[in-house]
Amino acid sequence: MKFTIAKRTINLTNALIGIAFFSLMGFVLRIYSIDLSLLLFAFLLFVYARFLRKIENLPSYLDLSILTAVAVLIPLLTKMAFTGSTYGFFSGYAIPAIGFVILVTLLFENLELSLLFAIFIAFMGASIDGGDFNIAITLLSGSLPGALFSYRVRRRFELIRAVFLAGTVHFIVSFIMEHKDTSFAVTELDWDLFLICSVNGLVSLAIILIFQPIFEYVFRIVTNISLLELSDFNHPLLRRLILEAPGTYQHSLVVANLSESASEAIGANALLARVGAYYHDIGKLLKPDYFVENLVSYRDVHKDLKPSMSKLIIFNHVKEGAELAKKSHLNPKIIDFILQHHGKTLVYYFYQRAKELEPEVSHEEEYRYPGPKPQTKEIAIVGLADTIEALSRTLDEPTPSRIEEMVRDVVRKRFMEGELDDCSLTLRDLEKITQSFIRVLNAIFHTRINYPKDEDRNNKPAGPKEGQP
Repeated sequence: MKFTIAKRTINLTNALIGIAFFSLMGFVLRIYSIDLSLLLFAFLLFVYARFLRKIENLPSYLDLSILTAVAVLIPLLTKMAFTGSTYGFFSGYAIPAIGFVILVTLLFENLELSLLFAIFIAFMGASIDGGDFNIAITLLSGSLPGALFSYRVRRRFELIRAVFLAGTVHFIVSFIMEHKDTSFAVTELDWDLFLICSVNGLVSLAIILIFQPIFEYVFRIVTNISLLELSDFNHPLLRRLILEAPGTYQHSLVVANLSESASEAIGANALLARVGAYYHDIGKLLKPDYFVENLVSYRDVHKDLKPSMSKLIIFNHVKEGAELAKKSHLNPKIIDFILQHHGKTLVYYFYQRAKELEPEVSHEEEYRYPGPKPQTKEIAIVGLADTIEALSRTLDEPTPSRIEEMVRDVVRKRFMEGELDDCSLTLRDLEKITQSFIRVLNAIFHTRINYPKDEDRNNKPAGPKEGQP
């Protein structure tokens, strides 16, 4: 069941599950005699994120509840691990808040959401360790640089660097907070603090590496590190595309270049757009000869087919592509590119043929893709790049002025038809995307000067024939 408040659609089932999670956390906190106002604090943070700031790409209420439960359990488990140890006084500094915040940053690529969780887990840690304000400042100071340095990283080494830098800040701040009223002499106690912070960094790194793939599966999302694995052209689907539909493969490469450049121009996830472009047309693998870019013999296989039959074949490449992707266990975010990149646009060529055969019948709705419309900026960009790349091949003389006219015409039509209504692209974004497409296409269709012939070689007299002096 769903209902709408303040123009936000709420899934009632997920909301109820979220309330149940918060109630369970309240019971756990009560057992450990922790101030229950922290739950109210967490609730207000998420209300701020959902309704006041309307932060994009937020996880669902169920996912937020799971993350909050994990954020509660991490300090509790740390406290239990240090109970009775010689480092009990510093148990709050051992809470691996850095690892959790970096994990949230990797999963959702949202620094505001990471900040909210950093604040929550910092106060949670302080509450668990007897309300020590030093703990809250230290955990927050270590978590924030961790989130910043791990934002949209593409290599695991960058993760290690982010943990190291965040751990260094964590140790420095904890040292200052513990010795702000004394001299900064290095004592045995300081080495204990250094050891705790070092273990904290190692545990944080372990949390990231171990739980990242688990949370990706649970939350049905994909990180940049996983996207790099999908961009490997030895992936079975991409290998098939190269061998069985080489024209579609070349088309996808150009679409990927266009999409990545445009995504970078507006601050969208360029790597996600590139990888989504690689896979957006894999449904053409089942009938590659029915798509013009793969016609080696230049024989129009649609010539003898009715427009309605050709339309079904074209439509099916979306459905069949999604089925192929599911069989290959691709992430749902990549499958969304396959399903949504055409939106509800018109298959114009076969629509015109149908109008010629039956001018008295209205065919427009019949010849539109089933949708849905693009739901994210990256998918909308790939959809625009897909159409623009195909039309660019039809230009007799791809001069800069003709390329610009063609690009602007495509973007304007998509905007006027409402195809971009669900992806939160602004007019400023569309102008930046247009400029990016024009720049890349001009580079692709650049002209070259005519090289002069080598006159000395062409006019060189033939040597004597064999047997002649």
